[in-house]
Amino acid sequence: MDIKKKSLDALVLMNTAIQNVRLYPPTSAIIINTVERLHLNFLDMFALEAPIIFAESEKNLLICGKLLDQKDQERLPVTTLLNILLNFGIESITFDRGLEKAELGAFLEILSKRPEIVKNEGGLLKIMGENNVQHIYLDQKVYVAMDKSQKILSSLDITDDQITQFFMHTHPELADDHKKLQEMMKDPEWLSQTFQAGLSQMMEQKGALSDVVLSENLEKMIALMDKVAGSLEQKDRDKVSQHIGESIVSIDHDMAKQLTAQNIDHFFGGALMKYFVSKIARDKLVKAHTSNEEVSVKTQIPESGAAPEKTSKQNQILKLKETLRSIPKDDQKAFLDEHSMLNLPMFFEQLDAQKEHETMAIIINRLVGNLFSKNADVRLQASTALAEIFEGLARERQNKLIESLSSQLIDWIKIEPLATLAYKKICNNLKDLIHDFIRQGRFAEAIPILDVFSNISAGLLGKNDEAQEISSDIIRSLTSEEHLTILCRAFKTSNLNKQVESSGVLVRLDESAMNRLLDILQDKVNSDDRVRIMKQFIGMGKRAVPVIKDRISKTAPWYYLRNLAYILGHIGDESSASALQPLLLHENKRLQMEALKGIYRIGGKERGAILLSVLHLTDEQFKLNIIETLGNAKCAEAVPDLVKMLEKRETVNPALRADLEERICVALGSIGSPEALPVLSKIAKSMSFRIRPYAAKVKIAAGIAMVSIRKKQEETVQATKATEAAQEAKAAEALNEIEVSS
Repeated sequence: MDIKKKSLDALVLMNTAIQNVRLYPPTSAIIINTVERLHLNFLDMFALEAPIIFAESEKNLLICGKLLDQKDQERLPVTTLLNILLNFGIESITFDRGLEKAELGAFLEILSKRPEIVKNEGGLLKIMGENNVQHIYLDQKVYVAMDKSQKILSSLDITDDQITQFFMHTHPELADDHKKLQEMMKDPEWLSQTFQAGLSQMMEQKGALSDVVLSENLEKMIALMDKVAGSLEQKDRDKVSQHIGESIVSIDHDMAKQLTAQNIDHFFGGALMKYFVSKIARDKLVKAHTSNEEVSVKTQIPESGAAPEKTSKQNQILKLKETLRSIPKDDQKAFLDEHSMLNLPMFFEQLDAQKEHETMAIIINRLVGNLFSKNADVRLQASTALAEIFEGLARERQNKLIESLSSQLIDWIKIEPLATLAYKKICNNLKDLIHDFIRQGRFAEAIPILDVFSNISAGLLGKNDEAQEISSDIIRSLTSEEHLTILCRAFKTSNLNKQVESSGVLVRLDESAMNRLLDILQDKVNSDDRVRIMKQFIGMGKRAVPVIKDRISKTAPWYYLRNLAYILGHIGDESSASALQPLLLHENKRLQMEALKGIYRIGGKERGAILLSVLHLTDEQFKLNIIETLGNAKCAEAVPDLVKMLEKRETVNPALRADLEERICVALGSIGSPEALPVLSKIAKSMSFRIRPYAAKVKIAAGIAMVSIRKKQEETVQATKATEAAQEAKAAEALNEIEVSS
């Protein structure tokens, strides 16, 4: 687990480094720091295991020979590395002990290039050799650990002789005939028989090993069969999957149940998991029918003694319709008994076959209505039934139904406090719908659904950790290279609606998607396009603050930093206002002013400290703006500095001295602190024959400031007296009531 975690951390850093290499020169501190962190990460991993191997197998990633689970496979750094491997035609990358930072940096720079450029320069191996990359190898053999006594080559190369070790356990007669073995591995019937034999051998250990260990070993064997069957046609893969499911259920029904709780939903395209769930549900139905068999026989056998007939599907449907009619529409209780709810997906299939669409609609509406019940059990029953109904539909019909219910489903997801299995399934159904919307260019329809998951992921809806993690996984999954390419391409078109809609989707994905949009913002010349992007980020609010702060801290053109300052100035708060402070010292005046306005808008109680930290570091002209802002913000902590500036009369450009002193007096008057009265009085009463007399407008400003401060003092005194009088009156009234009652 340490290797897996550290390897995933390494992938995050690799992804960041490759992106940065494309944006910054190799000597940039950003590049150097990222490579150094990645190198230290590898050194930590080498202390645990070496070499470290990242390999591609049927568009899945293996780390040190172990297949990542589906959740990790969908993470952006993983999919990014897979895309790199596939684009360059690499099957595996091996990092070994002795790896130097220079090698690592050179290798990342190579991977940051487009494959066609690398090919024109002589290919990966040639360029790696020229850059002295000695401890990183390409396309080494990768082994998948199955158990203590056996290692199997992964299906990076399904024809490799070493994979035959697995099949020799069940077919030792083919040990000397590798050619025949390779041919047999293409036969779905033979693969099914091989699995059956392996399963029988495994179950012989049932007494010696725990059920948990057995199910884990069985999961590994299923994973291997899934890889081997990857080269077969779909119909043959389905045959193998069906046989595997039947074999497991027939030999150990409880083991099948246990497997449904494990991460097997990606094997055979999800068909195996669907088989187990369906089989278990049907077995429950048979058991329920069997337990009531005696009653059923008595009610069904005619007096003539004829043999009982099975209840027809039509009779079941009629009974279900009668039950639905008997329950009031506003009844928030579970509208079907447990037995009927368990078999509702099967009834739904029967209704569909009989074209009972009205009844289907009634059921769906009742279930959706019960999602909002105050009773947690009713909500659980309704969501579970809906999830199973969705699962039983073909993908196209499933999407149509979910699309029609999407607004109600997302309203439920917003408020549902329990992150149940059904909750997760329905969230994933909506994720699939978003995926299809993006592929079809229906960006506007994706935004309302995506917005909910984005809000939950960012912690803006106050959901529990599990629900937040579900949404975060969905956002990571949807931030795929495929989606980013589609969305960025749409934004770069001349279609205004597509620009707005695609950017609206991008800002609701994770930080890598936001960064793509910010890259476009930096490159865009057209001001209208830049405004559209800025509006999207402002619309996102706090969710966009971290990525905006991160980009502000990097070297960039002034006009781009000004755009970022404008965005942060509208979505930030006191905690993020300090990110604008360095921009106050930038050489560009317009950028300085944008940062100043942003700090005034969002700085709150931090405004004074931020502005005072740069007050004496800026040029004289910009000081005027800072002082004016301190006054407008009524920053009392600025009074000592401003008073000192008036008393010391800093050496400044004579043409600006009067403006500076006037601006300070006005600011002190706005702040209203009595602490400023002595120096203001001194200025207002000063004589014109002094060596450095105060300008007339400064003396006038000082006098006005004094009047303003004294007026505020009087108002404060009057307000205090009024408060005291009201308190005394209230006390007297209370005392009077006590005397009357006595």
